Amino acid sequence: MKTKTNSALAVFRVLLSACILILPLLSCNFFGIPSYELTVTVKDGVLGTPGNGQNSYKDLTTVEYAYTAANYLHTVEVVYEGARLAAEGSFILYKNSALEARLVDIRAVWTFTLNKADGTKLDSAEITFSGADILSGTFSDSRGLAGTWDGASNKITMTYNNWETYILTGTLFGMSGIWNNGSLTGTWSAVRK
Repeated sequence: MKTKTNSALAVFRVLLSACILILPLLSCNFFGIPSYELTVTVKDGVLGTPGNGQNSYKDLTTVEYAYTAANYLHTVEVVYEGARLAAEGSFILYKNSALEARLVDIRAVWTFTLNKADGTKLDSAEITFSGADILSGTFSDSRGLAGTWDGASNKITMTYNNWETYILTGTLFGMSGIWNNGSLTGTWSAVRK
């Protein structure tokens, strides 16, 4: 009789231990497909989907997004998990995440590099973009050179006022492109500091 009581007690302890271990797993959807929250922030001047708020998706769902600027002259960028993305695309959701759709604003300090046409480095500097709005303004660099910039419809043009006839054109989102100084040409790129 005592052996049966000890056996029943041992079985009960094992079942209790198993329940204590399994119950938390059930609450976090361990035995099914988990769901994750995507927190979306759409800034002023941007239209598109998904809209502002929290959206719930099953694990490994491909989330498609598409945003445009209310003003066609502006350029939109998406920031997902700290990475800058184009205004339209998709990603696979595998954890709670955040997405922000906003207008591109280059008014800041950038590390700027010019390369010759053959790819060798010509020059580099820190360049500061400023202006009353996000579509145009002035710039100055750490070498004491300056000029004007125009950044509309994902195209940027930078014209130096005091450095020969250097004109730089490219994409606003990518902050890269080509330069020319008379017959000389090459490439340029800039990275936000």
